[in-house]
Amino acid sequence: MNIEAILQTVAKKSHTTVKKVRKEMEKAILDAKDTPNFKKTFGNNLPTLEEFIEKGIDLVMGNM
Repeated sequence: MNIEAILQTVAKKSHTTVKKVRKEMEKAILDAKDTPNFKKTFGNNLPTLEEFIEKGIDLVMGNM
């Protein structure tokens, strides 16, 4: 899986830069870190953006 390609696609569709997409997604991870579902998935660990996206894809695809 190419995370950079995913970020480029999101940036293009949002008419922004990859850097801004990455920054917003990292902020969203920080905002979510204390929620029950986040803790259930990641425990007390703070995943990288890449780890977060990969886990999200696994969860959506049912590959837990």
